[in-house]
Amino acid sequence: MASKYEVTAEEYVPAARSIIAHTLIEKYHISEVEVARRMGVAQAAVSKYMTGKYSERLKRKMEELNEKIKGNKQLFDSYIKNVASGSDERANMCVCALCGMANGFSCSFSRVPGVKAAQAGAK
Repeated sequence: MASKYEVTAEEYVPAARSIIAHTLIEKYHISEVEVARRMGVAQAAVSKYMTGKYSERLKRKMEELNEKIKGNKQLFDSYIKNVASGSDERANMCVCALCGMANGFSCSFSRVPGVKAAQAGAK
């Protein structure tokens, strides 16, 4: 059985990145290349997110995340707005926040003082 951290890395993080990429491109009209740079992923990954070439498991995680976002829309929107305005460091924090919303636990990364401070500043 996979640990909660393995599930997070393999399923929630890609799902969160996909949701973030879609939002940045569709709502803020940022290019795939720029979204990839800000998120620290390859442009090919962003292209894959945008074309919807996902496994069934990833689709389920994205649906789960989208449901969780509905209840935390203000927090999600504040992260996305910061990423869209050029705040590269906020992209990982946005993934972290989405992951925490979805799986209900806080990993060791999200408890790092700099991340906690940035998350508090985004609220």
